[in-house]
Order: sequence, then structure tokens, then C-alpha cells
Amino acid sequence: MTLQARQISKAYGAQRVLDRLDLSVDAGELVCLLGPNGAGKTTLIRTLSGLQKPDSGEVLWGSESEGIGALKLRRSIGLILHQPFLYEHLTGFENLRFYSRLYETGLGDADLRKMLGRVGLGSARPIPVRGYSRGMKQRLTIARALLCDPRILLFDEPYTGLDQQGCGMLNQLVLEESARNKLVLLTTHELSYIRQVATRFDVLHRGKIAASIPNAGISLDSLQEQYSAVIAAGKAARKEQA
Repeated sequence: MTLQARQISKAYGAQRVLDRLDLSVDAGELVCLLGPNGAGKTTLIRTLSGLQKPDSGEVLWGSESEGIGALKLRRSIGLILHQPFLYEHLTGFENLRFYSRLYETGLGDADLRKMLGRVGLGSARPIPVRGYSRGMKQRLTIARALLCDPRILLFDEPYTGLDQQGCGMLNQLVLEESARNKLVLLTTHELSYIRQVATRFDVLHRGKIAASIPNAGISLDSLQEQYSAVIAAGKAARKEQA
């Protein structure tokens, strides 16, 4: 399976966020989308997930293009956005059980407890989520995104709120999912963590994928230098056009 975005454009009023953007990610790849604040990373994730439609262009999943919002495809996408979408008055387990029934996953209580253990919440006290720390909520959000055993993982800033141990857990999890031939596309500013697991880094700048940097044992310094060079070149080009 391959995810493709072809000539995707999206504007909010007079501000064009995505500008005839092309992107391709294959199953088994773990791609990190980089870009400065306001570059359109969240807009791209929302568009790829089917939460919003592009103004022009198309999104294709394998041979499927139309119907990105259909139930079959939605159930195949594990999505993390800035909002956790958790019910604060329910416990972590009750949240997973609610979403499991909503998605009709067929998972039993033992499966849900195993999922909690996978994200490091197996021994958490059964208290309402309102009493969770930010990191615990993020761990639960990750578990919720995996409930349907999705083929596609679209994670927007998934390291948010996680401590060092939590970041290690997330790295292990996405590596395991990628090894199962899942397609993983995520955004983050945490280069030190994602550098350890990503197969490549796509830089979103000025509405397009401005560069694609393969991760062939790249050092953190080299990654930061190449990323900064791409952004600087884009700014220079804009000045010349002004």
C-alpha cells in the first residue's frame, strides 16, 4: 500500500497553506514531516486523514482515491492530533472500552488491558483521566489510536508531554508497527528522538515538500544543518521573488 498526495492545495482565506504539494509514503516506511511553525504540517495530516478536503488535488490510498472519508478507510487510520479526544470523567480503561465499542473492534477487556500495558499505563491507578498528567494522557491517546490495528499511522506531534521514558516507548511502538508493514507519517520538533527511528525526513516549506532527507545513519548535527539549509534557501527564494 502507498499513500500519495497529488497536487494538494489548501488555503484559509488569502493564506495558501499547501501549494500543489506532492507526497508519497510506502507501507513499511516511517517518515517524519519537518517544518517551522505554521508551515502546514497539521493541515496536511488532517487532509491526509480525511478530516478535511483539499481545495484541489487528490489523496490516494493504493488504488483508492475517492472515498477517503469512507468508514473502511477511516478505520484503517490511527490518528493523533493536538487534542487528545479523551473523556475526562472516565478512567483510561473506560476510555479505551468506549472507543473500542464505538469502533466495533471486538476487543475484550484483556486485550484493552494489554494495550494499556503497551503504552506504559498497565499499572496506572483507575482514576478519571482528569487526574492524569499530560504525559499519561498522551500515552492513552496513543493507545486509542492503535485500537483498530490501523494500517496507517498519522501522528501530529506525538512526543508532546512525554518524558524520556515515554519517548522511548513511542519509538519502540512505531518501530514495531513499521516492522508489521504499517505506514507511519508523523510530525515532530523532537529531532533527537525521531532521528533514531525515521527512514526519511520530508521538509514542508512554502506549501510544498521542499526536500527529502534519507536517514542513512544521519547524525543529529547533520540533520539540523540540512534542515536549516532548506529553510534558509526557501526564504532566500521568496525574497528574490518579492
